[in-house]
Amino acid sequence: MDQPVDRVIGTNGADIIPDYGEAIAPPASFPFPFQPYDIQDSFMRNLFDAINNRKIGIFESPTGTGKSLSIICGALTWLKEYKQDMERRLRKIQDEERKLTKTTSLISTDWLAAEYETTKAKEVLRLQRKKIEEGLVRELQWKKRREKLAVKRKGKDKDEVENSVAEINGILKEAQQGFGADLPDADLLLDEYEEEVPFNRKDEDAEPTDHVMKIYYCTRTHSQVTQFIHELKKSPFGSSTRVSALASRQNLCVFEPVRQLRSVRAMNDRCIELQKGTSKKKVVDAESATKKRVKKDPNAVSSCPYYEMAHIENLSTQILDEVLDIEESAKAGINHIGCPYYASRYAVPGAEVVAVPYNLILHRPTREASGIVLDNQVVIIDEAHNLLEAVVNMYSTEITFRQTSKALSQLQQYHDRYRTRLTPKNLLYIKQLLVVLTRLKNVWSNEAKNNQNKTHNLNNTDIENGPADQNMSHYKNKTEVRTIDRFLIEAKLDTINLFKILAYCKKSLIARKLMSFSERYPEGMEASVDESASMGSPLMVIEGFLETLTNANKDGRVFVDKSVNGKLRFLLLNPAVYIKDILQSARCVILAGGTMQPVSDFEDQLLKMSDISLTRLHKFSCGHVISPDNILPIALGKGPSGSTFEFNFEKRGNSDMVMQFGRLLVNLTNITPGGIVCFFPSYDFEEQIFAAFSKTSDIAKSIEKKKMIFREPKKSSDADAVLKAYSQAIKTLKTDGKTGAIIFSVVGGKLSEGINFSDDLGRCVVMIGLPFPNMHSVELQEKMNFLNVNLPKSPDGRQPGKVHYDNLCMKAVNQSIGRAIRHKDDYAVILLVDVRYAQTLINRRLPSWIGERLHVAPKFPDAFVKIRQFFAAKASARRHPPREGM
Repeated sequence: MDQPVDRVIGTNGADIIPDYGEAIAPPASFPFPFQPYDIQDSFMRNLFDAINNRKIGIFESPTGTGKSLSIICGALTWLKEYKQDMERRLRKIQDEERKLTKTTSLISTDWLAAEYETTKAKEVLRLQRKKIEEGLVRELQWKKRREKLAVKRKGKDKDEVENSVAEINGILKEAQQGFGADLPDADLLLDEYEEEVPFNRKDEDAEPTDHVMKIYYCTRTHSQVTQFIHELKKSPFGSSTRVSALASRQNLCVFEPVRQLRSVRAMNDRCIELQKGTSKKKVVDAESATKKRVKKDPNAVSSCPYYEMAHIENLSTQILDEVLDIEESAKAGINHIGCPYYASRYAVPGAEVVAVPYNLILHRPTREASGIVLDNQVVIIDEAHNLLEAVVNMYSTEITFRQTSKALSQLQQYHDRYRTRLTPKNLLYIKQLLVVLTRLKNVWSNEAKNNQNKTHNLNNTDIENGPADQNMSHYKNKTEVRTIDRFLIEAKLDTINLFKILAYCKKSLIARKLMSFSERYPEGMEASVDESASMGSPLMVIEGFLETLTNANKDGRVFVDKSVNGKLRFLLLNPAVYIKDILQSARCVILAGGTMQPVSDFEDQLLKMSDISLTRLHKFSCGHVISPDNILPIALGKGPSGSTFEFNFEKRGNSDMVMQFGRLLVNLTNITPGGIVCFFPSYDFEEQIFAAFSKTSDIAKSIEKKKMIFREPKKSSDADAVLKAYSQAIKTLKTDGKTGAIIFSVVGGKLSEGINFSDDLGRCVVMIGLPFPNMHSVELQEKMNFLNVNLPKSPDGRQPGKVHYDNLCMKAVNQSIGRAIRHKDDYAVILLVDVRYAQTLINRRLPSWIGERLHVAPKFPDAFVKIRQFFAAKASARRHPPREGM
């Protein structure tokens, strides 16, 4: 029989019933901390409209335009209006139901058909009424729950806290004394294979577990989540919104024996062990049990005192009451003796805003474990310009020959030592894992093994340098590409149920047991000369690789490197497979960023690959709050002597062009105040240019007369020190004729993204050439081939792979030049040095607020005059500021 109503199924299998009634009208004005700029008002209205009409939005708002505040005020205004509108919609549905009850079939000769239509309409209305009533009830439940627990929290017995503190001190003392288990190594043995203990709420019948309508705000890092919370606190919604900020255990765990572990994965495993009470006896031979002191070990702790439901409930109430950032939640957890990691998750169903890092939303297992339900909710992903790359990196993995060998060695020794004390099921799975590891190790050919033997005469430094080292050059070009199915067949893993193996690894926590075992008994373990000290648990890494092999055959590729430092790398080709369910189940998904151009990658690789119509797409790009005369973007194709600048890969070595560029920089240093930031396509090209300038002393000396020269280091850990020295030089170098500093940076380096060159730090940003990726990269070729097979050509006739290739270049350009102009009073010159920037195909992919003001300079003197006039006008404005009222 046909369903009486159309059904929209969410990711949890539940119905998603569309809202009944007209769309909610936007307010005449949006609550804002101050009078918003026109572009901020436009942003909020477009955001309100996109959420209201269930769109997928791509929103671009340059840095300095108050994007975060616009998101907060626009989204929460919609949420407030939506909740107020629920009662109106409920009354309207009830009126319609009453009308249908009184309706007769006299208007139709076919009374049976009329009755069927009436019944169907009643069912639709009933389901819609039920959905709205449930939403209203959930809101009421959470309000009552907050009131009840708030009273309980205020009247909390002081003795309860003191007792909890005493309990924690006792547990920590026991851990320090080292009382471990009843038998030697009992803490290293695997439990009887059983289901993992989930995080359960007690008294579920008495507590609301359904989610209220909410906004999920996602961004890249934990620090950005905290920044968002601070912005929300300053907004008009700061005191009235229920908010929960989620983070990893690394940020929210407050139990020291777990915090001291080296990796998030180890912390996760240990936390679950403590919940399960895994320090229980693993053998029944009590007569032979003898107490044994072991060395100081976090495994000596058998439970976590912060994992106490009453305290977690109290803490979750405070989280919803007070709007706490991540650090504040952790401090509150210590005060309440409650786990802030679980309290923040316990607060999710009742929260109106949930702020999370990318991975908690994009990684489905993590999302589900965190209690996040996206059905019919609003999802806003900020800093979304690198969303596709983030998903690809999240689900792409790599293992080495040494990691595989080490995992095999550890597991074999573990099996040999404890096989008489393990349960039959554990032994069965360990033997299967040994088979998997052996077959993975055998993927590397005998030639690779022979090559490894040949390198024994090389010193350790040569081996660590890998194939890029001159001594290892004959091991290059040994990478082969496999589809997932072909790799599984060749590795002889096609007959093994990887899903069962992975489930066992996850639930048994064997990787953690193995790591503890190898630390306690290092003798006999296979040593390696490279990353052994920092590689963590090799089995954990291999688990991640095996999981990627469960993807659909077309969605990824396996790259087999058979060199001496051989690697197996899985590359995800289709990020849409991990975002599709979010796009389809959420009410609205907003991708926001300071620079979202070019957007065709989002249209192709997200919407089209997810079978979502482009009619759902809502694109919005606002201008900048700066005055038009505060920015001067110029496309320059010729040098001071009239020679053409075209820094493609074939022509970069042209000495005349390099010298022309040097003279261009000398001219710039003479007329540019403060700092100049130069972005090069690669480290190799930057080194080539710097070496050429050093050999030609007149160029280097001429630059240094006006600007101190700095260079971005290859090690990202050294970048902060260089940036600090660069900033200090600009602030202090006002003597000896110097006017600031110049820094040579690299596209894709640390300074090209996330670093603000505002005010004097970046009065001129120079982009040298077009940073196209290496076309000979095997991974890039596979990606382009995948797009060519699965997507249609672009409207201008280009293959999808070529569109992606061009977009990779322009995304890098846009992120780099976006480092300048960080607020409304800032000003800068943006100089695009390459003749190709004059092409419409190229410059139309610039951000609109830059592209609309772009000057294409046919000759160098034209550009030089404009730049000199620009800075002269700014200097004059500083000397003679406009009078108030004029």
